[in-house]
Amino acid sequence: MSRGVTSTQLLGVLQHFMTETAARLVLRGTLEPLRLSADTLGAAELPRVIEALEPATRHFVDPARRPDLAARLRALTATATVPSGLSAAREPTPAPAMTTMDARPTTYLVRTEADASHARLAARALCESMGGRGYECQKVATAVSELARNQISYAGGGTIQLIPVQTPRKLLRVRAEDQGRGIPELERVLSGTYRSKTGMGLGILGVKRLADRFEVKTGATGTQVEFEVWL
Repeated sequence: MSRGVTSTQLLGVLQHFMTETAARLVLRGTLEPLRLSADTLGAAELPRVIEALEPATRHFVDPARRPDLAARLRALTATATVPSGLSAAREPTPAPAMTTMDARPTTYLVRTEADASHARLAARALCESMGGRGYECQKVATAVSELARNQISYAGGGTIQLIPVQTPRKLLRVRAEDQGRGIPELERVLSGTYRSKTGMGLGILGVKRLADRFEVKTGATGTQVEFEVWL
């Protein structure tokens, strides 16, 4: 299997289970932490890429269809190692791709930078699948990234929930919760007049500026942020 063809075949499999945009984002988000490039990906790297794809795809694929996805990915590995002169495994019949109507609220556990990356990619892909324009989806992805990194840096992690809403107005709602020690001087932070030495709260102000609707509650038992981007 030649280089470049490997990534194309991976995308082909992923697109049986999600939109093309989501498939490209998931593959890119999987390759980056492995320091691999889609243009030069070869058969030798395929097993560890497939292993890393499992957690990256779990939020995009219905649990009932995950065994089928895993089987199709494993089939790629078998195809890559088929001896010369033997025919490769037949391509399975394509399954329908995920549509906007399949989208449902999804919660992401954020503990590591990889978790933050997955949440950001999922937010952008969901926004695009809902018909969001480029700048709208960039706002969503940036805001989710800010919240996830804040959770990791100041609260030991948390959760990010993505909630697609179609009526009465199309929008993407995001809820972020953690059990940290809260944000001191919240009112001053949100007014832009307060800067802590550690940078705590700076991401919250950025999210507020990106959002069309924004709410935050914070205290000694944690912080809850909810925002919307209208599509």
